[in-house]
Amino acid sequence: MPSQLTRRTMMAGLAAGIGFLRAAEDKPKQLTADEVEQALRDGKAFLLDVREPKELDEFGTIKGYVNIPLGQLESRLSEIPKDKVVVTLCQRGVRAGKAGELLMKNGYTVAGACGILDWKSKQKPVIYPNKK
Repeated sequence: MPSQLTRRTMMAGLAAGIGFLRAAEDKPKQLTADEVEQALRDGKAFLLDVREPKELDEFGTIKGYVNIPLGQLESRLSEIPKDKVVVTLCQRGVRAGKAGELLMKNGYTVAGACGILDWKSKQKPVIYPNKK
């Protein structure tokens, strides 16, 4: 009978082969701009921007976002639908990853985390919430 470590190794290999390998089971995948765009196009994803509001005004965000800063996320989980896959967003993806971990620990399905800088570098459309 295979050991627990062998089973994990086999499952990781299988997951890698079908494109779902994550750094660890409790960490969200880092998504590319194209993966985020596809998730949003399908209409099945909930886009959660975890930056501070002033950052959205300065650097922009993605159309359809909901803004809940990372520091407020735990107390505002009820605002996030459990029937959608969540994509988290921040500047580079670090805070988005932390937000994804928190959501996963609370029973949410998280597609992954991304950064607006990657999104912008691929010349994807950006909105500025309070710019007139």
